[in-house]
Amino acid sequence: MIPDQPQISVWLDIPDTCRMRGEFTGDLDIQVMFGDSDGRTVMQFERLALERFVRLAGELLAVPVPADRKAALPVIASPT
Repeated sequence: MIPDQPQISVWLDIPDTCRMRGEFTGDLDIQVMFGDSDGRTVMQFERLALERFVRLAGELLAVPVPADRKAALPVIASPT
């Protein structure tokens, strides 16, 4: 079975000072908004997709940052 693809591809660079807000939709999906109301970007997740995303983020954050910024780092994939 081929997993569903996201509906759009984006490259989003989020600085540590970026405003973030989350809310539920009527379908109980979860929207995460980045930036202020004039120029915000919205990502919408189905609940299970967001759970996988959070687990993946946790695994990535557990990787120690090497002193050599050019050192090879692992690529971690979320199971479907």
